[in-house]
Amino acid sequence: MRILITGSAGFIGQSLKIFLANKGVEVISYDPKDDSQNSVLDLQNLKSKIKDADGVVHAAAMSQPKLTYEHPLDCVNINIGGTANVLEALRQTQGKRPWMIFISSREVFGQAKILPITEKTPRQPVTVYGMTKAAGEDLCRIFSESYGLKTRILRFVSVYSGENDKLDRVIPRFIIESAKNEPLTIRGTGEEAFDFTYIGDICQGTWGSIQEVEKSQKLHDDFILSFGEPVSLKDLAQIIIEETGSKSPIKYEQASSFSSVKCYADCRKAREILGFKPKVAIREGIKLVVQEFQEAGII
Repeated sequence: MRILITGSAGFIGQSLKIFLANKGVEVISYDPKDDSQNSVLDLQNLKSKIKDADGVVHAAAMSQPKLTYEHPLDCVNINIGGTANVLEALRQTQGKRPWMIFISSREVFGQAKILPITEKTPRQPVTVYGMTKAAGEDLCRIFSESYGLKTRILRFVSVYSGENDKLDRVIPRFIIESAKNEPLTIRGTGEEAFDFTYIGDICQGTWGSIQEVEKSQKLHDDFILSFGEPVSLKDLAQIIIEETGSKSPIKYEQASSFSSVKCYADCRKAREILGFKPKVAIREGIKLVVQEFQEAGII
């Protein structure tokens, strides 16, 4: 099996590339960090790379909250335009057309009024990034209905990993600060809660989706992948302090305008159809990240 991964140099893409290679999959990397020509905005280049693939995992996106907030037009162009280009490249492929798995986000639900979120939760994004992911989902559905493309949507919830993660995100940042006994700054009250999901579980869930889309005759479907248990930021900070043996204090600042308050999910559909079984609870996941950071010399 040959799978092209857009955003293959990103923190999710890198982990997925290693995971799939260990499964015997031939991975086609597609990321401008590896090759400046590999932009999702370059339709012709996409077409030349996609034609030999069995499927595409479209993970390329502008996703950092602060960056997408400050550069909304870039976010729209890359996330919506890039997704449209990948789908169009698939549509123009001669012969058997590859399937596509679109990596989406809990951000499409905005501040959901009823928790846990499920695939039936109304999508009401409140950020430009969330809107671009919702638009990408709609494009997938429409290309499936109009052109017969096989597409799947995977909505990830608060993914974290080790050294491949963006080090300014909350879990890496807290670990690095705690290793230095520096204050851990929570932007909010500390009661904000999310079901943080370890990258290994995300890779397993994505592999389940790849196996399902390969076998199924269904053109389009959507799934949520998360651990399913909310952890408050205050509890997260305390766990990290304990696991690093730190003396760091916890301090609080006003939340930013692009911050979420609470989100956790019910992944029953993914469990039943994809065989998704997340195994890494937050404390175990923090231990894994701390160990990886230590081995990489990050802390």
